[in-house]
Amino acid sequence: MLKGIDVSHYQGDIDWKKVKATGMQFAIIRAGYGKYAYQEDPCFEDNIKGAYNAGILVGVYWYSYADTAAEARQEAEACLTVINPYKDKIVLPVFIDHE
Repeated sequence: MLKGIDVSHYQGDIDWKKVKATGMQFAIIRAGYGKYAYQEDPCFEDNIKGAYNAGILVGVYWYSYADTAAEARQEAEACLTVINPYKDKIVLPVFIDHE
């Protein structure tokens, strides 16, 4: 069984080497939320780079509040725009978090 965490800007500044030292093997990182790329999580870049550089496997999620298929497509496109520069670091799935 693998051990992992999910994180967003709510966790603040993360010491990824300490996370790795606790035995965490993967992180699912919030890339953002909503319909627009400017809704990127403010800590996404630091988190994905930090996790990757610490040797932690990376996946991402996009928080969705879509009510229609068209909004869901727009959110998916925003997510892809945000994560595109990091696609070589993302080895786990990209999730949509719809609560």
